[in-house]
Amino acid sequence: MKKLILTIIVLLSFSFLFAQTESTIKMVNSGSLVEVTIYYNNGKIMQHGFMTPKNQLQDKWESYYEDGTLKCEAFYKKGKKVGVWHYYYPNANTKRVTYKDNKIVNVEELEVEKTEESEPDK
Repeated sequence: MKKLILTIIVLLSFSFLFAQTESTIKMVNSGSLVEVTIYYNNGKIMQHGFMTPKNQLQDKWESYYEDGTLKCEAFYKKGKKVGVWHYYYPNANTKRVTYKDNKIVNVEELEVEKTEESEPDK
């Protein structure tokens, strides 16, 4: 249990690099995994995902901005980063980072093209 709490503290520390807010942690045993939900002070979800009994991140983890919009979809297998992670930025740009066995194998930046609105004819 001490390791689980330490892992949660590390996750929160990472989140606080981006936003200085208070949070609440809710943990629920879901069979072989522990479901973890971390909330912002405003009640919206900051992070949600699963951990193994050995305190390793597992399966899909999601991080959210304080307004509730999705920030990142991440995937873990026994604590290692795997699969395609999606990062969503407030300016509508996105990034896809592909991991294999905790190592980056590909990065794609997807930028939204800005279009200038023309003035209506007078």
